[in-house]
Amino acid sequence: MDGLLLIDKPKGMTSYEVVERVRKILKEKKVGHTGTLDPAATGLLLICVGKATKLTPFLQDLDKTYEGELIFGVTTTSLDEEGQILERKDASSLNKHQVEELFNRFKGKIKQIPPMFSAIHWQGERLYRLAREGLEVKRPPREVHIYELQLLNFLPGRHPRAEFKLSCSRGTYVRSLCGDIGKASGYGGYQASLRRIRVGPFDVSRAKRLEELEGEDKDKIRKFLYPLCEALPHFPLVEVKKEAEKVIKWGRPLYLAHLEKFPLELKRRDRVRLCNEQGQLLAIATCLQDGTHFFKDRVGFKYLRVLI
Repeated sequence: MDGLLLIDKPKGMTSYEVVERVRKILKEKKVGHTGTLDPAATGLLLICVGKATKLTPFLQDLDKTYEGELIFGVTTTSLDEEGQILERKDASSLNKHQVEELFNRFKGKIKQIPPMFSAIHWQGERLYRLAREGLEVKRPPREVHIYELQLLNFLPGRHPRAEFKLSCSRGTYVRSLCGDIGKASGYGGYQASLRRIRVGPFDVSRAKRLEELEGEDKDKIRKFLYPLCEALPHFPLVEVKKEAEKVIKWGRPLYLAHLEKFPLELKRRDRVRLCNEQGQLLAIATCLQDGTHFFKDRVGFKYLRVLI
């Protein structure tokens, strides 16, 4: 059983626990995820099964989209609802227009400090384990990209609630973003809820709940999997001739004569899917030429991962 499985993670489970549950349901050893979700968060988790685990590095860099809620006037130790409350302030003077202005300040490339309650390693130890012991260490800031930060709804009050939609780059800590926005408001704030609704080209509407997989036979579950060649739809597709399969398997140079068809808009350094006429994914490669100027006497691709 090889392919990409979209799971709608329930609240309260770690990403590792979801992987273990899927592994048990499918009775497959090779199962992994492409990017964690906090236990308190829900939504889309990409699960790689079988040979798809070899595609994990190419799925980790995808942009993410979330919907969540930020509460102003309350600060917690973990920057989300799971932590202990550190401070409360009356933020009733905060209005919708001010929150929209705050959101605009955090769009584009920003630097954020990862929260202590995270899985980042520090001197061989996970930060969240140190945080549970009451320790705090210095974390270097990371640059991330906030593509969209939209205020969906605003509920005024002593502790105003702001429902938002966020599109961001890999490595963005939404809890840290909520904490930074709360700090910039002067009242503090924390992430009250979070749901991941999209990862790259994959939408949570296509995801399955774990309960839907329980008790099902493998043949039915297999229909839920994205085949290997469809697991990377953001990579251009290059179709090779049948005789080229051995060339790829042996790691030999691939030339224009080996190709059946490829997109002319292909650019040098683009990462591509090399598939046969039957749609089987043979390899992931980097293109060494432009599609409009593909020279027959020059090597066309550099292999990144061969799957046959």
